[in-house]
Amino acid sequence: MDKTPKDRLSPATFYQNETQCKMALMGVYNALQPNATPTHFYQFEFMSDNGYCQAAWQGSNEIGSWSTNSNSWGPNAKWSQDYAIISRANQFIQDISTASVSDDVKAPMVAEAKFLRGYAYSDLITYFGDVPLITKVLPLADAYVKRNAKAEVLTQILTDLTDAASGLPTSYSKENIGRATKGAALAYKAKILLYNQKWAEAAQAAKDVMDLKVYDFYPNYSDLFTEAHENNVEVIFDIQYIPTTQSQPWPAEPFVLGTWQTSNITADMINSYYMTNGKPITDATSGYNDQNPYKNRDPRLDATVVLPGTKYGTATFIPASYDEYPCGAKPRKYAEYGIADVNNSSLNTILMRYADICLMRAEALVESGSTAQEIYDLIDKVRARVGMPTVESVEGTGLSQAQLRQIIRHERRVEFCMEGTRYADMLRWKDESLVHDVYGYDKTKLSDPTNPAKWVFSQIKIDTRTFNATKGWLWPIPQSDILINKNLLPNNPGY
Repeated sequence: MDKTPKDRLSPATFYQNETQCKMALMGVYNALQPNATPTHFYQFEFMSDNGYCQAAWQGSNEIGSWSTNSNSWGPNAKWSQDYAIISRANQFIQDISTASVSDDVKAPMVAEAKFLRGYAYSDLITYFGDVPLITKVLPLADAYVKRNAKAEVLTQILTDLTDAASGLPTSYSKENIGRATKGAALAYKAKILLYNQKWAEAAQAAKDVMDLKVYDFYPNYSDLFTEAHENNVEVIFDIQYIPTTQSQPWPAEPFVLGTWQTSNITADMINSYYMTNGKPITDATSGYNDQNPYKNRDPRLDATVVLPGTKYGTATFIPASYDEYPCGAKPRKYAEYGIADVNNSSLNTILMRYADICLMRAEALVESGSTAQEIYDLIDKVRARVGMPTVESVEGTGLSQAQLRQIIRHERRVEFCMEGTRYADMLRWKDESLVHDVYGYDKTKLSDPTNPAKWVFSQIKIDTRTFNATKGWLWPIPQSDILINKNLLPNNPGY
């Protein structure tokens, strides 16, 4: 009896031509978009010292306060999303092997699937450490897998990303923009090597991206995060959205426009932006005025944050008028003012851009023991885009490894704020000093910018955050998976 279904698609009847193979591959890409509120890129800022979300149901505050347990939504969603990507990639690689298309069609698509698998596993070992390594479709009898050592998974990630880089083009024609490229594979190879302290290899992989001569700094920092300037020369990899058909599942606009009043930028983050003369606000010679705190500040501050008294669209942000912005400042980056439907955003989410490559190479060189001029040059390029002074002209020359390390870490923070990178940086640096109480502005004193008596900048404690050394820097394996598969035990420390 012929059991091939005629009322639905199946691997036996699909993969008959290039179009069908591409459709299947897009199903792997589709799993990249957030699958739950706590996996939205903004939430990873709220988990860090950059931001704060007081709404417990969204999941980020629980993680940011080190209160996570094995039933927490955030780790469960991240684990599920990454294994969905891996499962789909494995299925695709298996099924396309017998597809009715040429090897010239198969090879680059398999390279894309390997890139996506490497991307997902990079995510998993960053947050969970040892995880099950699955590189093929498993029968049910073999599905009760154990966790593999992080080092073993890293080896597979590097194999996947190396294979992907060798099989992918450097760019695509218009209708295929957004698919993984050679540059994307090399960039994520550099990132996971850096995250695992493979300094020399990370520096080389970042240089390999630069040597492609495909990417550069987009001249306008603010425009980078607008729909009108998508797919520009700085973007290496992003999640592509289109209106209605495939819009953002958790659009950024409502966070900024006030529909969802739960997104906060901390005072600590705002204070970290230097003056335009390159000096920190704590420097007595910087010219900083705590009652005119945004004058002559790094332009990235205004491009990233809706500050008290500033415009967002046609409105002026008055912190005292909002109950649910406890810190008194909210994100501006990725907001598209004037959009007809804030819940139907097609603004792409950038996951990797050229500025990151420059700072990753600089960091890898510093951590490998170098203090060469190239490190200064790389940082200076990032600063130059927004008109900030060079390292040499402010911090000086002949700097030590420790000094350059802190400069790079600061530059990462102000360059990538509200792009979802800070929390992962905190995890890999294992710097407990970055886990501290949340501070914001006293909103009761910010009610009328035309009246000095009612427009006073004063910072207050909003919430308590304390590092939990028992749990350390890893997330728990989800209890829902452990109930199904006891081989995932023991869980990470503290859970």
